[in-house]
Amino acid sequence: MAHRIQAVVVLAIIASAPVARASAHVEPTAAGQPAGAPVVLPSLEVVPPAEIKPESFVYVAATQPDRIGRVMAPVYVNGVGPFAFVVDTGASSTVIAPRVVRRLSLPVDHSNSKLLRGITGSEVVPTVLVDDITAGGIKLTNSSLPVVEPRVFADADGIFGADAFARGCLVVNFVRGRLAIHDKACPRVGEEWERARARLEFGGLVVVDARVGNIKTAAIIDTGAERSLGNPALLRALRERRKIAPEPTRTQVYAATSHAVFGDLVKTPQIRVAGVEIGSLQVVYGDFEVFRIWGVEDEPAIVLGIDVLGSTDAMMIDYRKSEVRFLPRGGASNVTMKRHGIPSRLPQRD
Repeated sequence: MAHRIQAVVVLAIIASAPVARASAHVEPTAAGQPAGAPVVLPSLEVVPPAEIKPESFVYVAATQPDRIGRVMAPVYVNGVGPFAFVVDTGASSTVIAPRVVRRLSLPVDHSNSKLLRGITGSEVVPTVLVDDITAGGIKLTNSSLPVVEPRVFADADGIFGADAFARGCLVVNFVRGRLAIHDKACPRVGEEWERARARLEFGGLVVVDARVGNIKTAAIIDTGAERSLGNPALLRALRERRKIAPEPTRTQVYAATSHAVFGDLVKTPQIRVAGVEIGSLQVVYGDFEVFRIWGVEDEPAIVLGIDVLGSTDAMMIDYRKSEVRFLPRGGASNVTMKRHGIPSRLPQRD
Protein backbone atom coordinates (compact mmCIF):
# COMPACT_ATOMS: atom_id res chain seq x y z
CA MET A 1 0.00 0.00 0.00
CA ALA A 2 1.39 3.43 -0.94
CA HIS A 3 2.12 5.86 1.86
CA ARG A 4 0.93 9.46 1.55
CA ILE A 5 3.71 11.85 2.52
CA GLN A 6 2.08 14.87 4.11
CA ALA A 7 5.09 17.05 4.97
CA VAL A 8 8.84 17.18 5.32
CA VAL A 9 10.35 17.41 8.80
CA VAL A 10 13.92 18.64 9.24
CA LEU A 11 15.63 17.39 12.40
CA ALA A 12 19.11 18.52 13.36
CA ILE A 13 19.81 16.17 16.31
CA ILE A 14 23.47 14.98 16.04
CA ALA A 15 25.88 12.48 17.55
CA SER A 16 29.31 11.13 16.47
CA ALA A 17 31.69 8.29 17.29
CA PRO A 18 33.26 10.18 18.95
CA VAL A 19 29.64 11.30 18.83
CA ALA A 20 28.20 14.56 17.47
CA ARG A 21 24.32 14.70 17.76
CA ALA A 22 22.02 16.73 15.17
CA SER A 23 18.21 18.28 14.33
CA ALA A 24 14.90 18.31 11.93
CA HIS A 25 12.93 20.43 9.38
CA VAL A 26 9.41 20.21 7.89
CA GLU A 27 8.49 21.36 4.39
CA PRO A 28 5.18 20.85 2.60
CA THR A 29 5.31 18.23 -0.14
CA ALA A 30 2.76 17.08 -2.66
CA ALA A 31 0.76 13.99 -1.84
CA GLY A 32 2.32 10.94 -3.39
CA GLN A 33 5.57 12.72 -4.25
CA PRO A 34 8.59 10.37 -4.18
CA ALA A 35 10.62 10.83 -1.01
CA GLY A 36 13.97 10.08 -2.60
CA ALA A 37 14.72 7.69 0.26
CA PRO A 38 13.52 4.24 1.31
CA VAL A 39 10.45 4.10 3.51
CA VAL A 40 11.60 3.27 7.01
CA LEU A 41 8.79 3.04 9.53
CA PRO A 42 9.86 2.79 13.18
CA SER A 43 8.98 -0.47 14.89
CA LEU A 44 6.87 0.04 17.99
CA GLU A 45 7.12 -3.56 19.16
CA VAL A 46 10.31 -3.51 21.22
CA VAL A 47 10.88 -0.19 22.94
CA PRO A 48 11.84 0.79 26.50
CA PRO A 49 8.93 2.05 28.60
CA ALA A 50 8.38 5.79 28.89
CA GLU A 51 8.67 6.85 32.51
CA ILE A 52 7.40 10.01 34.16
CA LYS A 53 10.51 11.98 35.08
CA PRO A 54 11.11 12.51 38.82
CA GLU A 55 11.50 15.98 40.33
CA SER A 56 15.27 15.40 40.58
CA PHE A 57 15.66 14.90 36.80
CA VAL A 58 18.20 17.34 35.30
CA TYR A 59 16.68 19.04 32.27
CA VAL A 60 19.35 21.71 31.69
CA ALA A 61 23.11 21.19 32.06
CA ALA A 62 26.05 23.40 31.09
CA THR A 63 28.92 22.26 28.92
CA GLN A 64 32.02 21.36 30.94
CA PRO A 65 35.53 20.30 29.82
CA ASP A 66 34.56 16.64 30.33
CA ARG A 67 30.85 16.82 29.45
CA ILE A 68 28.61 18.29 26.78
CA GLY A 69 25.54 20.01 28.17
CA ARG A 70 21.91 19.62 27.21
CA VAL A 71 18.65 21.55 27.04
CA MET A 72 15.45 19.63 27.76
CA ALA A 73 11.97 20.63 28.84
CA PRO A 74 9.36 18.89 31.02
CA VAL A 75 6.55 18.23 28.56
CA TYR A 76 3.01 17.01 29.16
CA VAL A 77 1.32 14.99 26.41
CA ASN A 78 -2.48 14.74 26.66
CA GLY A 79 -2.14 15.82 30.28
CA VAL A 80 0.32 13.04 31.18
CA GLY A 81 3.91 13.72 32.24
CA PRO A 82 6.29 15.26 32.60
CA PHE A 83 8.27 13.62 29.82
CA ALA A 84 11.71 14.97 28.88
CA PHE A 85 11.86 16.47 25.38
CA VAL A 86 15.00 17.91 23.78
CA VAL A 87 14.46 21.62 23.11
CA ASP A 88 15.71 21.85 19.53
CA THR A 89 15.92 25.21 17.77
CA GLY A 90 17.23 23.37 14.71
CA ALA A 91 14.10 21.23 14.37
CA SER A 92 11.17 22.54 12.35
CA SER A 93 8.71 20.17 14.03
CA THR A 94 8.00 18.61 17.40
CA VAL A 95 8.42 14.82 17.30
CA ILE A 96 7.58 12.03 19.74
CA ALA A 97 9.36 8.79 20.65
CA PRO A 98 7.68 5.38 20.22
CA ARG A 99 7.89 4.65 23.94
CA VAL A 100 5.65 7.65 24.73
CA VAL A 101 3.25 6.59 21.99
CA ARG A 102 3.02 3.16 23.59
CA ARG A 103 2.72 4.54 27.13
CA LEU A 104 -0.27 6.68 26.08
CA SER A 105 -1.78 4.00 23.78
CA LEU A 106 -1.89 6.40 20.85
CA PRO A 107 -2.90 4.92 17.47
CA VAL A 108 -0.09 5.17 14.89
CA ASP A 109 -1.09 6.40 11.44
CA HIS A 110 1.17 4.77 8.83
CA SER A 111 -0.86 6.22 5.97
CA ASN A 112 -0.25 9.83 7.01
CA SER A 113 3.55 9.77 6.93
CA LYS A 114 6.10 12.57 7.00
CA LEU A 115 9.50 12.78 5.36
CA LEU A 116 12.17 13.20 8.01
CA ARG A 117 15.26 15.02 6.72
CA GLY A 118 18.23 15.18 9.07
CA ILE A 119 21.92 15.94 9.12
CA THR A 120 22.86 12.66 7.48
CA GLY A 121 19.91 11.63 5.30
CA SER A 122 16.18 11.16 4.93
CA GLU A 123 13.53 8.59 5.77
CA VAL A 124 9.76 8.37 6.02
CA VAL A 125 8.11 8.03 9.44
CA PRO A 126 4.50 7.55 10.62
CA THR A 127 2.57 10.03 12.75
CA VAL A 128 0.28 10.13 15.76
CA LEU A 129 -2.48 12.62 16.52
CA VAL A 130 -1.99 14.29 19.91
CA ASP A 131 -4.79 16.29 21.55
CA ASP A 132 -2.43 18.64 23.32
CA ILE A 133 1.25 18.96 24.20
CA THR A 134 2.34 21.52 26.79
CA ALA A 135 5.66 22.94 27.98
CA GLY A 136 5.98 26.11 30.03
CA GLY A 137 3.66 28.74 28.62
CA ILE A 138 3.34 26.97 25.26
CA LYS A 139 0.54 24.62 24.25
CA LEU A 140 0.05 22.83 20.92
CA THR A 141 -3.36 21.33 20.19
CA ASN A 142 -4.54 18.72 17.69
CA SER A 143 -1.01 18.08 16.43
CA SER A 144 0.05 15.33 14.04
CA LEU A 145 3.51 14.42 15.37
CA PRO A 146 6.15 12.33 13.59
CA VAL A 147 7.13 9.18 15.49
CA VAL A 148 10.93 8.96 15.62
CA GLU A 149 13.14 6.30 17.17
CA PRO A 150 15.20 7.83 20.03
CA ARG A 151 18.58 6.85 18.55
CA VAL A 152 20.21 10.12 19.55
CA PHE A 153 17.74 11.45 22.12
CA ALA A 154 19.82 10.36 25.14
CA ASP A 155 17.28 10.38 28.02
CA ALA A 156 14.66 12.22 25.98
CA ASP A 157 11.16 11.16 25.04
CA GLY A 158 10.93 13.40 21.98
CA ILE A 159 11.92 16.73 20.49
CA PHE A 160 10.24 20.07 21.16
CA GLY A 161 10.75 21.93 17.89
CA ALA A 162 10.46 25.45 16.51
CA ASP A 163 6.79 24.92 15.64
CA ALA A 164 6.13 25.18 19.38
CA PHE A 165 8.15 28.22 20.46
CA ALA A 166 9.14 30.15 17.29
CA ARG A 167 6.64 32.93 18.04
CA GLY A 168 7.85 33.75 21.54
CA CYS A 169 10.96 33.58 23.71
CA LEU A 170 13.31 30.80 24.76
CA VAL A 171 15.43 31.40 27.88
CA VAL A 172 18.11 28.94 29.02
CA ASN A 173 20.08 29.55 32.23
CA PHE A 174 22.93 27.03 32.30
CA VAL A 175 24.17 28.22 35.72
CA ARG A 176 20.85 27.67 37.46
CA GLY A 177 19.83 24.74 35.29
CA ARG A 178 16.57 26.40 34.30
CA LEU A 179 14.55 26.75 31.14
CA ALA A 180 11.70 29.14 30.39
CA ILE A 181 9.50 29.20 27.28
CA HIS A 182 7.30 32.27 26.88
CA ASP A 183 4.58 33.03 24.35
CA LYS A 184 5.70 36.68 24.29
CA ALA A 185 8.88 38.69 23.76
CA CYS A 186 11.88 38.10 26.04
CA PRO A 187 12.29 40.18 29.22
CA ARG A 188 14.62 43.17 29.26
CA VAL A 189 18.26 42.58 30.14
CA GLY A 190 21.23 44.73 31.13
CA GLU A 191 24.29 45.79 29.17
CA GLU A 192 26.25 42.78 30.43
CA TRP A 193 24.35 40.68 27.87
CA GLU A 194 25.70 40.48 24.34
CA ARG A 195 23.16 40.73 21.54
CA ALA A 196 23.22 39.44 17.96
CA ARG A 197 20.69 40.24 15.27
CA ALA A 198 19.16 37.07 13.89
CA ARG A 199 17.53 36.00 10.66
CA LEU A 200 14.64 33.57 10.93
CA GLU A 201 14.80 31.26 7.94
CA PHE A 202 13.65 27.82 6.78
CA GLY A 203 10.58 27.69 9.03
CA GLY A 204 11.99 29.31 12.17
CA LEU A 205 15.70 28.42 11.97
CA VAL A 206 17.80 31.03 13.83
CA VAL A 207 20.80 32.27 11.82
CA VAL A 208 23.33 34.86 13.05
CA ASP A 209 26.55 36.32 11.63
CA ALA A 210 29.70 34.89 13.19
CA ARG A 211 33.46 34.87 12.68
CA VAL A 212 35.42 31.62 12.70
CA GLY A 213 39.15 32.37 12.64
CA ASN A 214 38.19 35.80 11.23
CA ILE A 215 36.20 34.18 8.39
CA LYS A 216 32.68 35.53 8.01
CA THR A 217 30.36 32.59 8.65
CA ALA A 218 26.63 31.94 8.75
CA ALA A 219 25.97 30.41 12.17
CA ILE A 220 22.85 28.33 12.82
CA ILE A 221 21.78 28.22 16.49
CA ASP A 222 20.94 24.58 17.25
CA THR A 223 20.23 23.64 20.86
CA GLY A 224 19.49 20.07 19.75
CA ALA A 225 23.00 19.40 18.43
CA GLU A 226 25.55 18.03 20.87
CA ARG A 227 28.51 19.06 18.71
CA SER A 228 29.03 21.91 16.28
CA LEU A 229 29.20 21.05 12.59
CA GLY A 230 30.98 22.91 9.80
CA ASN A 231 30.43 22.68 6.06
CA PRO A 232 33.13 22.02 3.40
CA ALA A 233 33.16 25.70 2.36
CA LEU A 234 34.22 26.75 5.86
CA LEU A 235 36.82 24.00 6.07
CA ARG A 236 38.32 25.07 2.72
CA ALA A 237 38.48 28.70 3.82
CA LEU A 238 40.24 27.77 7.07
CA ARG A 239 42.75 25.58 5.24
CA GLU A 240 43.51 28.30 2.69
CA ARG A 241 44.39 30.65 5.55
CA ARG A 242 46.25 27.89 7.41
CA LYS A 243 44.01 28.28 10.42
CA ILE A 244 43.70 24.57 11.21
CA ALA A 245 45.93 21.54 11.66
CA PRO A 246 46.45 19.52 8.45
CA GLU A 247 45.63 16.12 10.05
CA PRO A 248 41.97 15.82 11.13
CA THR A 249 40.45 12.92 13.07
CA ARG A 250 37.95 10.86 11.08
CA THR A 251 34.66 10.36 12.94
CA GLN A 252 31.22 8.93 12.24
CA VAL A 253 28.18 11.15 12.64
CA TYR A 254 24.74 9.89 13.65
CA ALA A 255 21.51 11.87 13.51
CA ALA A 256 17.76 11.42 13.92
CA THR A 257 17.52 9.22 10.83
CA SER A 258 18.99 5.73 10.56
CA HIS A 259 21.77 6.90 8.25
CA ALA A 260 25.32 7.61 9.42
CA VAL A 261 28.06 9.50 7.56
CA PHE A 262 31.70 10.31 8.14
CA GLY A 263 33.13 13.69 9.05
CA ASP A 264 36.45 15.22 10.08
CA LEU A 265 36.88 16.26 13.72
CA VAL A 266 39.11 19.35 13.58
CA LYS A 267 40.41 21.72 16.24
CA THR A 268 38.96 25.04 15.12
CA PRO A 269 40.06 28.65 15.70
CA GLN A 270 38.16 30.99 17.94
CA ILE A 271 34.48 31.49 17.17
CA ARG A 272 33.04 34.96 17.74
CA VAL A 273 29.34 35.81 17.86
CA ALA A 274 28.55 39.42 18.77
CA GLY A 275 30.85 40.07 21.74
CA VAL A 276 31.19 36.44 22.82
CA GLU A 277 34.38 34.61 21.89
CA ILE A 278 34.81 30.86 22.33
CA GLY A 279 38.02 28.97 21.70
CA SER A 280 39.52 25.48 22.11
CA LEU A 281 36.68 23.96 20.10
CA GLN A 282 36.47 20.69 18.19
CA VAL A 283 34.15 20.97 15.16
CA VAL A 284 33.00 18.10 12.92
CA TYR A 285 33.26 19.07 9.22
CA GLY A 286 31.49 17.20 6.45
CA ASP A 287 29.27 17.39 3.39
CA PHE A 288 26.12 16.99 5.46
CA GLU A 289 22.75 17.00 3.71
CA VAL A 290 21.28 19.59 6.04
CA PHE A 291 23.55 22.33 4.65
CA ARG A 292 21.99 21.72 1.22
CA ILE A 293 18.50 21.71 2.72
CA TRP A 294 19.22 25.07 4.30
CA GLY A 295 20.84 26.47 1.12
CA VAL A 296 24.22 27.29 2.69
CA GLU A 297 26.40 24.64 1.02
CA ASP A 298 28.37 27.21 -1.03
CA GLU A 299 29.22 29.69 1.73
CA PRO A 300 31.07 29.17 5.03
CA ALA A 301 28.50 27.93 7.52
CA ILE A 302 28.49 26.30 10.94
CA VAL A 303 25.86 24.69 13.16
CA LEU A 304 26.51 25.96 16.68
CA GLY A 305 25.61 23.10 19.00
CA ILE A 306 25.33 22.85 22.74
CA ASP A 307 29.12 22.39 23.02
CA VAL A 308 29.33 26.11 22.17
CA LEU A 309 26.00 27.43 23.45
CA GLY A 310 26.35 25.57 26.75
CA SER A 311 29.67 27.30 27.39
CA THR A 312 27.83 30.52 28.25
CA ASP A 313 26.10 31.33 31.53
CA ALA A 314 22.77 31.88 29.79
CA MET A 315 21.17 32.55 26.44
CA MET A 316 17.91 33.92 25.11
CA ILE A 317 16.30 33.67 21.70
CA ASP A 318 13.70 36.36 21.09
CA TYR A 319 11.77 35.20 18.03
CA ARG A 320 9.54 38.25 17.99
CA LYS A 321 12.47 40.69 17.89
CA SER A 322 14.74 38.39 15.81
CA GLU A 323 17.51 38.60 18.38
CA VAL A 324 19.83 36.22 20.23
CA ARG A 325 21.36 37.22 23.58
CA PHE A 326 24.27 35.64 25.42
CA LEU A 327 25.56 36.02 28.97
CA PRO A 328 29.21 34.80 28.86
CA ARG A 329 30.35 32.45 31.55
CA GLY A 330 32.18 34.00 34.48
CA GLY A 331 35.64 32.53 35.03
CA ALA A 332 35.56 30.15 32.05
CA SER A 333 38.97 29.98 30.37
CA ASN A 334 37.63 29.37 26.87
CA VAL A 335 34.80 31.94 26.88
CA THR A 336 35.52 35.67 26.93
CA MET A 337 33.66 38.89 26.22
CA LYS A 338 34.76 41.39 23.67
CA ARG A 339 33.55 44.47 25.54
CA HIS A 340 32.22 43.43 28.95
CA GLY A 341 33.70 41.20 31.59
CA ILE A 342 31.20 41.03 34.43
CA PRO A 343 28.45 38.42 34.16
CA SER A 344 25.18 38.91 35.98
CA ARG A 345 22.22 36.86 37.02
CA LEU A 346 19.43 36.06 34.61
CA PRO A 347 16.61 38.55 35.28
CA GLN A 348 13.42 37.36 36.81
CA ARG A 349 10.78 36.33 34.27
CA ASP A 350 7.90 38.72 33.73
